[in-house]
Amino acid sequence: MQIFNEFINSYFLWKDPMLIGLVSGAVCGFTGVYVVLRRMVFISATLTQISSLGVVLAFYFQSVIVGTFFGLINPFYFSIVLTCISAVFFSMKRDFFPITLEGVIGFGFLIAGSLTIIMSDRITQGAHEVDNILFGSAVVVDNKDLIFIPAISIVVFFVHYFFYKDFVFISFDPEMAKLFGYPVRIINLIMFIILGTVVAVTTRALGALPVFALLALPPLTSMYLTEKLKYVFILSILIGMSTAATGYFLSFIMSMPTGASVVLAGSVIFIICHLYSRFKKVNTNAIA
Repeated sequence: MQIFNEFINSYFLWKDPMLIGLVSGAVCGFTGVYVVLRRMVFISATLTQISSLGVVLAFYFQSVIVGTFFGLINPFYFSIVLTCISAVFFSMKRDFFPITLEGVIGFGFLIAGSLTIIMSDRITQGAHEVDNILFGSAVVVDNKDLIFIPAISIVVFFVHYFFYKDFVFISFDPEMAKLFGYPVRIINLIMFIILGTVVAVTTRALGALPVFALLALPPLTSMYLTEKLKYVFILSILIGMSTAATGYFLSFIMSMPTGASVVLAGSVIFIICHLYSRFKKVNTNAIA
């Protein structure tokens, strides 16, 4: 109780980060359902790495090419552009690639991750900010995050409201959607641009690792609890928000890294729901 009271009394320190965490958890949880439906969970990890690479590259250009065009690059916008371009590339028809799309995504993850580590090691200015972006910070939130993340989230939910049936149909069976005359390529493009934008803006605030967790764990957890897609979306939003809130709470009171705390919270929720699902299934079979 004393720890909880201390947390409440420190409201002025965590209210902004918690707000961003809740909104990010909701929009990542919601968007992640489509990623899981397409069985492309690993693309979330790749895009978060590419987003991080965009931030690091922008800082690197600023530090080594001061006074030029590259020195004026904003890490936030540069990250969004690079991530969206990558998302569009991944949305291309599978036949475009000489190897499987899964192989391309895996290669993208490896090259982006390695370049992020190499470039961040060579940054002399803004290293602390880069570290916060890559791994998250429990107490530091940029003012633009308080505007961009809620605004982007509203746009995402608005777009999905109008394209819900199209997105779901194409996610389940793209070949059948083609036969029915759906513009699969255009809808895929819209979906991946949304995913890339969500990843870019939330990675800047939370870090690469927690964003990947929020995109993957809430949808997977929701599917253990219900088979109705409508409820999967709702539960994924609620679990995403709960994961972020619990992670920030643990990070604040136990002085743990924010990113790791969010991932730990999501993993514990996932395990509990998995065990509950198994226990319920066993009881149902025993009664039958």
